[in-house]
Amino acid sequence: MKPSKRINLYIANHFLIKFLQITLGFSLLIFFINFLENVEKVRDSEVPIYITSLMAFLQIPDFLNEIAPSLVLISSIITFFLLSGRSEITIIRSSGFSMWQVLRPMAMSALILGIFWVLVFNPISVLMTKKFNNLEAEYVKKERREMLVPSNGIWLKQNNIDKDAEEIVIQAKKVYKTPLELDEVTMWFFENNGQFYQKIDAKKMFLKGDLWELQDVTINDQKNLNKKQKTYEVPTNLESDFIIQTIINNFQNVKLFSIFELPSLIQNLQSSGFSSVKFKVYLNSLLSKPFLFLAMTLIACYFGINHNRNNKSIFLLFIGITLGLILYITAGVIGALGSSGLIPVFASTWTIAIICLAIGTLLIYRKEKF
Repeated sequence: MKPSKRINLYIANHFLIKFLQITLGFSLLIFFINFLENVEKVRDSEVPIYITSLMAFLQIPDFLNEIAPSLVLISSIITFFLLSGRSEITIIRSSGFSMWQVLRPMAMSALILGIFWVLVFNPISVLMTKKFNNLEAEYVKKERREMLVPSNGIWLKQNNIDKDAEEIVIQAKKVYKTPLELDEVTMWFFENNGQFYQKIDAKKMFLKGDLWELQDVTINDQKNLNKKQKTYEVPTNLESDFIIQTIINNFQNVKLFSIFELPSLIQNLQSSGFSSVKFKVYLNSLLSKPFLFLAMTLIACYFGINHNRNNKSIFLLFIGITLGLILYITAGVIGALGSSGLIPVFASTWTIAIICLAIGTLLIYRKEKF
């Protein structure tokens, strides 16, 4: 093996080990905090300790997803700091390596780690978060069936099959599956000119093939005022899988969908007339994550490589870690603005990664030159 390859593997290995150590440390901290919180939630219930422990464990990936770029930044800074402290960076550079060559193995490792994070870790995180939600619903909220949305409900839209060009808007306070059931349902019927002409309320609604079957129905229109019926049927072109997987919009947590589910979800939402902005923001934030990981190593190189363990080095280390916290908060704020539609999707997701890459490149250039 060539010496350059050995050096690259040595640096990359140090970075990945440090990343795993720091991630494990944060995971343990997250676990204990969530465990104590879960114990408090079920204090008045006879919930086994292993259930609260399992719930705390299942919450770990979701929190790690939030702080992943900061974990990469901290790991990179500490790796560079330790290598500099042992004068290994000085020795490597004196053998003819430029700053960019020293940085390359860690930068490539971070980029590959980001791709792995998005394609593998994210889907696993989604599955674990869904499992946690089910356990929370059963043991904390005392709901035995899996509820797909919070109590403030969802909105659906479909064509009126009986009358061309008319629309039906549906609100359901709760949605359950196995079998698919919508509770506390209200249906508004609109003519093709947008004029409202009928309202139907029902305690429960089931999807039976191509029909909605409503139970305990109240009908209000020009001919009927609070007309009661035991059952009522409305034709529909919606399918249960579509409702479960896609028409869970503004009230659903976007983090419950993996990167493989998001493209079709966005397409289905758009074709149904619902806003898909926050799903687009989340998808783009996942796609930009590998580049954000890469940018973190560039910034870390500037703050972490100092050849002497003096006060200035410690100060730069502190500044670098603080910068990671600032970037995390800024990314959250910009992402929220993008989800609300106040700024374009691209700007709300890729801006941070692009700016960090630019800043990191300039900092490395400055360090290399001076």
